[in-house]
Amino acid sequence: MTIVSRRLFMGGTFAVLAAGSLTSHGFAQTTAHLRIGTKLELNTLDPHFFNGFPQASSHSLIFDALLSLNDELNPVPGLATAWRNIDPLTWEFELRQNVKFHDGSAFTADDVLATLDRVPKVPNSPNPFTQFTRSIVKSEKLGDHRIRFTTATPNPTLATDLARVFIISKKYAEASTADFNAGTAAVGTGPYKLVEWVNSQHLVIERNDGYWGQKQPWAKVTERVIKGDAGRIAALLAGDVDAIDEVPTLDVPRIRDDKRFAIATGPSSTVQYIAMDAVRDQSPFISAKDGQPPLKDNPLKDRRVRKALSLAINRQLIVDRLLDGSGTPASQFLPSRFEGTSQKLKVDPFDLNKAKALLKEAGYENGFKITLHATGDRYPKDRDIAQAVGQGWTRLGLQVNVEAMPGTVFFSQATKQEYSVFMAQYGTEEASIGPRALVHTPGGIYGTGNRTKFSNARLDALIEKAQGEMDPVKRKQYVQESIEACMEEQAIIPVFHPNWVLAGKKEIVITPRPERRFNAAMMKPKA
Repeated sequence: MTIVSRRLFMGGTFAVLAAGSLTSHGFAQTTAHLRIGTKLELNTLDPHFFNGFPQASSHSLIFDALLSLNDELNPVPGLATAWRNIDPLTWEFELRQNVKFHDGSAFTADDVLATLDRVPKVPNSPNPFTQFTRSIVKSEKLGDHRIRFTTATPNPTLATDLARVFIISKKYAEASTADFNAGTAAVGTGPYKLVEWVNSQHLVIERNDGYWGQKQPWAKVTERVIKGDAGRIAALLAGDVDAIDEVPTLDVPRIRDDKRFAIATGPSSTVQYIAMDAVRDQSPFISAKDGQPPLKDNPLKDRRVRKALSLAINRQLIVDRLLDGSGTPASQFLPSRFEGTSQKLKVDPFDLNKAKALLKEAGYENGFKITLHATGDRYPKDRDIAQAVGQGWTRLGLQVNVEAMPGTVFFSQATKQEYSVFMAQYGTEEASIGPRALVHTPGGIYGTGNRTKFSNARLDALIEKAQGEMDPVKRKQYVQESIEACMEEQAIIPVFHPNWVLAGKKEIVITPRPERRFNAAMMKPKA
């Protein structure tokens, strides 16, 4: 257990809270304490250690990036006020002036340089931030508040990429992850300051009254990790927290009918997908059925088998019955409403006859044994959804085993290629990032989320063509072509796009984000 505490902040906050005057909603004017219960398990304060949902959600309150993303996932000013392409390989950023870190030191271009220098040096990252910075081969300080980046090849997504990288003070350029986790280096420019963090239990932060941006309505925020769905519901109903995330579908009517609370929902930029080991000749959790001759090869190497697995998934049934309609069946990496996605792709129908015909055509008419690995505590109904997928594959004629496990174990083993097939979620901010991260052969800025090491030369070429095109019209066409080719090859199996279901006291207005976020920046007292 890691415990970080800055008691001098905590005591001062309590004194101010006690002195605040209450509104009719029960929140103190400008001194309110917001308490949220979340399934997102924050396991580090190092903003460069793990590119994950919980980290991005909490770190964004303490640190700022050069740019932020609006509700449509387009870049908007953050610590940078303006940016432009000088040529296809050169970008210039104007930095915001009069910004202070929480310790009072001034933000300058030196802090940006120190951040970019640190990112590739962070050891043992489960999902490193180098995927967002690796294209930069040269960083130049043109003044205290102006900086120039040179990329190895054209990178039209650089602005979006840099929105994922939080800026630290140059004082902590050599700080270790342990230094951040101890709180000594967790000093940002963000709207809140660190008060206390207990690893995987809670985070306490207080408002940064010297923040350069919009003043936050909450004087103090406590993020409390409550992984169990029943526990989060109980905490909300008992008044122990003011808002919760990932409301179970069965509990939505009860909360919606309770006049003390309100439900907030919104679409996501996330896909629940299945990754398949289509590279190795022998895969660890695929074998012949009991009593049958050994398999000559890994069936997942055959595109027809991968397509058969997709056709044997009843996506609409999963969304309707397990998610109670809180999601949409997926045909690609991002929902089609987002810019740059394919408008041609359709969701694979549930078609066992066609799926069986494809298996027969591929030489696997009698099926085979396969294990689907998934998390059992990470996403809403993740264990049940995996079972539903497994049932469809059983009807296809496969001998299926489903293993659900804690996320902390799952992601480590998936990264080590210990699975044959696994199900997870991936959130993207731009249409080209899904193919780039999940499908392209790993190397450089590519394949950073490709845990199965899937590799296809034709897809690589299409993805790189889109990645290197700076003309927005041509690039959109190339991105769509690469997405369509990935789905034709069935490089992954997209299952559904979840909707976020959040709940809170009626006195709080909650605005869901497309990304998987749940933090104080999404909430404000009702006017």
